[in-house]
Amino acid sequence: MNVPDSTKSYVVELLNEQRVPIRRDVITKKTKLSYLNYYVGKFTVRVVYDNNKNGKWDSGIVAKKSQPENIWVYEKTFTLRPNWETEESIEIPPEVIVP
Repeated sequence: MNVPDSTKSYVVELLNEQRVPIRRDVITKKTKLSYLNYYVGKFTVRVVYDNNKNGKWDSGIVAKKSQPENIWVYEKTFTLRPNWETEESIEIPPEVIVP
C-alpha cells in the first residue's frame, strides 16, 4: 500500500462478499500487508482516512458540526482460490474534502 501522506493515519479493511470487514489494519506509511490462510471467496479493500488516528471510522456529530471521516473503496475485487497466490500494489489517492 502506498499512502499519499505519511504523516496521516489510514485504516485498511479487507471486506468479504457481504461487505463485512474481516480484517482491519492501521497504516501510516508505505506498508506491505499479507493476508494468509483466508478462505476461498471474493474480497474487496476499503480505506478509511483516519483523521483522529483512533483506528476506526467515525461518523460526524451534528452538534459539534463535524463531518464523518472519508472512505475510499478500491474498485478491484480479489478472488481467492485454493493454492493460489496473488500480489497487488494499491495506491491510496489523496483525501478529497467535500465542502
